[in-house]
Amino acid sequence: MTYFISRFAGRSFLFAILICSIGFEVDAQLTPDSLARRFNNHRSKTAVEKIYLHTDRELYLTGEILWFKVYQVDGSLHQPIDLSKVVYVEVISAAKEAVVQAKVEMNLGSGSGSLFLPASLASGYYSLRAYTNLMKNSSPEFFFQKTFKLINSFIRPELEKISTTTTLNAQFFPEGGNLVNGLASKVAFQVTDQSGKGVAINGAILNGNNDTIVRFKPLRLGIGHFIFTPKEGEQYHATIVTTNNTRSSFNLPPIQPTGFVMVLQDNGTDLEVKINRQSHDNTINPIHLFVHTRNMISQSATTNILQDRPAVFLIDKSKLADGISHITIFDHQLQPVCERLYFKQPSQKLITEIQAESKEFQMRRSVKLNLVSNNAQANLSVAVYKIDSLSSPYQNGISEYLWLTSDLKGTIESPEYYFNQSDPQVKEATDHLMLTHGWRRFNWKDILENKTSIVYMPEFRNHIIKGIVRNASGIPASGVLTYMSSPSKLIRLYGSMSNSRGEVYYESKNFYGSNKIILQTDPTVDSTNRIELDYPFSRQFSDLPLPAFQLSPTLNRQLLSRSIDMQVQSIYQNDNVFQTGTQLADSSSFYGKADETYYLDDYTRFPVMEEVMREYVPGVMVRKQKDGFHLMVLDNVNKSIFQDNPLILLDGVPLFDVNKIMAFNPLKIKKLEVFDRRYFVGPMDFPGLVSYSTFDGDLGGFELPKQQLSLDYEGLQERREFYTPRYEDQRMRENRLPDNRSLLYWNPSVLLTDGKQKIEFFTSDLDGKYEVVIEGITPEGVSGSSVYQFEVKKDQ
Repeated sequence: MTYFISRFAGRSFLFAILICSIGFEVDAQLTPDSLARRFNNHRSKTAVEKIYLHTDRELYLTGEILWFKVYQVDGSLHQPIDLSKVVYVEVISAAKEAVVQAKVEMNLGSGSGSLFLPASLASGYYSLRAYTNLMKNSSPEFFFQKTFKLINSFIRPELEKISTTTTLNAQFFPEGGNLVNGLASKVAFQVTDQSGKGVAINGAILNGNNDTIVRFKPLRLGIGHFIFTPKEGEQYHATIVTTNNTRSSFNLPPIQPTGFVMVLQDNGTDLEVKINRQSHDNTINPIHLFVHTRNMISQSATTNILQDRPAVFLIDKSKLADGISHITIFDHQLQPVCERLYFKQPSQKLITEIQAESKEFQMRRSVKLNLVSNNAQANLSVAVYKIDSLSSPYQNGISEYLWLTSDLKGTIESPEYYFNQSDPQVKEATDHLMLTHGWRRFNWKDILENKTSIVYMPEFRNHIIKGIVRNASGIPASGVLTYMSSPSKLIRLYGSMSNSRGEVYYESKNFYGSNKIILQTDPTVDSTNRIELDYPFSRQFSDLPLPAFQLSPTLNRQLLSRSIDMQVQSIYQNDNVFQTGTQLADSSSFYGKADETYYLDDYTRFPVMEEVMREYVPGVMVRKQKDGFHLMVLDNVNKSIFQDNPLILLDGVPLFDVNKIMAFNPLKIKKLEVFDRRYFVGPMDFPGLVSYSTFDGDLGGFELPKQQLSLDYEGLQERREFYTPRYEDQRMRENRLPDNRSLLYWNPSVLLTDGKQKIEFFTSDLDGKYEVVIEGITPEGVSGSSVYQFEVKKDQ
């Protein structure tokens, strides 16, 4: 026996559902106008981003590369937004484990990357998810997520057992939130099987005497509604029967003795919202309507309500923004008591027509496509791949995701259907979806009490590496100056002072690929402090289940063929496939041009560092005292000498023991740079700077102190170049190297000029049907997808 309450229970709206019984203290001066001000204040403090990934395919084999384009938009207007500069992309297994991860650099709301799917992964369904650091302040349900199938053709798959009996899951959602004694309510329902798919059923609502009150069946995909008037004290339950006569029983939500019920009617140009009330008296109290669409206020109104007469609000649909609107009713104490969603079809869509010379092509031939759009400018991504019985159908493109999926709770089955305006049932089916998938990105209590919680900082400029400083007792230590460096030919140093919580933040500019990083404090100040590095990815996962993995034996031939093609490409084109492009990064050291630079090979080499410093570096004075060596840099600005040791670097790593660098073999040093003035970097202030560089940028065997934290760290992903051969003439076509590409073309950065663009690629040695998928968005936030098919035939 499964028990369900309203769609918001256990979520952010649980507060609103229970508000009549528990209540909370509210500012006595709170008015509808102040509610709008608080709402706008909350919105201004909580920027909302949405992330969408266009992937090159829907199904992969281990050993293949998953290519993706990242679209980043403002959560309200859906326009490309240049906010977070890093997007975290992960492949998540059914066990909620991240098996592949990457950090992708973003620029002007756009980015791209790729994930190699290793042979260590088992066959099954996986979730691809993406989010920014700022998005980690919200529920992981708001991360971008899509499911894809992965097949390991080298290992016999362990198929999940699927029960021969259907296990039903039924949920009931009263319009507005509650069932109230004596008030007629529309109740939406959703019935799914164990895989989360909608089920065709027949159902009935029965009372405690097993009398049938109302019968119901879904409109489509297991979703529908019925209307009935509950009575207090009755125990209602639903009996559901599937087409194979599987019978199940479920309780309905409890009946509230008093409260409010919402009824929404679409009258064409207006939405009529009726509010009925059940109470123990007949007092006249005002109620308030508040409507917003993706945090943009659409309407606010107030009216009175009586016990025997409904309050009525009219909402001008032309004033509603496109997409999902939240309609909330507040009582006279400005407590939320009813809420439901309404969807307005987008008025614009990006349509890109794909024109080709032919629908059929031979192997190793050029394919030229003309792209013609209904918008002058757009940022597109294009994939061209072979389709067969293994392939999953393309669905849920960027437009469906931004307008629908991203703002609704749970998995939306066949989201593209709700944009098919030629189907007369779409309007009713969409309203059912709004009633059964209620969701919100905030809690009304936070707005009313002016609460804002930002734990994860947005990465406005670069990737931020976060850590915490602890003292010998393990307690967070504040006010400690810390250093992060990465030994290499590119000298990089980052400093951070720990805050009151012991937290340190390093903004890592031009940090690509795998790097060794060294974190340390100054041991001459305190050698007992240690730094712990935070895990940069989210440890929170949504509760969305993955489908059970099944692979029909009838697909063995297709799978074998696809596996052979993948292996052939790996053998013959491995170097081309895995080549990475050059990152356009600043190659100069963090300190820029030094005041003095010495290339030691230009001088007579000395075997002792002290001799090198005394003979060749006049800007640095070497002093030997009881505690060892000291370096004093000339202060050319003030025409004096700094009395303290400068910042000493070896391949960018700070060294605090002068004796150790003086004992280092100078034959391993390629270059020496000096700043003969006070140097500032972040919170750090030094009496000059002396930087030593080895030939390979690898510290040259220098032994670092044990208290330093040294580890490998994966920075921003280095961009992998998509490889496609060109067959310009007959000689190239007769090249004997096999070309078994099933993915003919991938381009994440196709820009329309005056609504037009041309692309060209070449077919491979594989015949069959191919699909072209284009996704994109305009600067104004108009999004859309297009699909085109052609065939490659064997040469005669």
